Amino acid sequence: MKTYIANIKGLEKNNYFVDFVRFFTIPILNNLPESFLQKFMKSSSNDAVIVMENVGSAKALEVMYGRYRRKIFSRGIIQGLADLFWHHFVAQTKGVRNRLKIVKDNLEKEIINILQNKKDKEIKILTIGGGSARGIVEVLDKYSEQLKGWNISVINIDKSTKAIELGKELAKEFNMYEKFEWINDLAQNVKFLVKENSVDIVEMVGLLDYFRDDRSKEVFTQIRSTLKENGLFMVGNIVPNKEQPFIIKMGWPKMYYRFAPDLSRLLIESGFSKEKGEIIIEPLQNHIVAIIKK
Repeated sequence: MKTYIANIKGLEKNNYFVDFVRFFTIPILNNLPESFLQKFMKSSSNDAVIVMENVGSAKALEVMYGRYRRKIFSRGIIQGLADLFWHHFVAQTKGVRNRLKIVKDNLEKEIINILQNKKDKEIKILTIGGGSARGIVEVLDKYSEQLKGWNISVINIDKSTKAIELGKELAKEFNMYEKFEWINDLAQNVKFLVKENSVDIVEMVGLLDYFRDDRSKEVFTQIRSTLKENGLFMVGNIVPNKEQPFIIKMGWPKMYYRFAPDLSRLLIESGFSKEKGEIIIEPLQNHIVAIIKK
């Protein structure tokens, strides 16, 4: 499966100064005692408090996504310096934002493809463990004029009721509430919740990090069956990286780190064809996103 580093406008990278600071700070963070690290994070930044109180959740990701919705020093100099460090000198936060941009870029491309080639003026999207479904909402909003007259439906399956509530709030904010259906259930029950050959696009970014290989293949197989012929599947995974000890000490739920060949193998063993897919690595190389057609 073709693998390459993303080169999309606006992706975040580290400059020489950030790399220099990280040379000293990341080993320190990785080696701090767990209890001290957690107390330090909570005392340093309001954003860090929210992340620490919601580790592994959609709310924690929303904090990372929201960095550019306000100025860095809008809450004062001390808070601004803390936010600057956690949002820009810790690669995970930048990598998560890069991952979202990659998903949105490829979703846009598929929406354009559908607009140009689909005749029935209907788009059905499935997001699994998608939390707020921010990427989907923002892309549909961007193409709202072009999609006038189209029947758009989005199914969001998530086991977290809090994530579903976040999704509902965001959908209301963008006047898309009626386009969504929220289902509080598990990813491995997709086959009972969605008809076969009925979905144009499936997005599962952020959830695979928590699945063993056998569970991943089980869900991939079910997702493939829900897709229409030539339907698009986007799935992400965290990559082994220097910040793993730090993330574990934060109290983040156990994650399964994978390189691109690992993700490729899981997709192929689930029935997808390597000739129809590619794996995109975000510039900091902390996350990968597979884009593959049925």
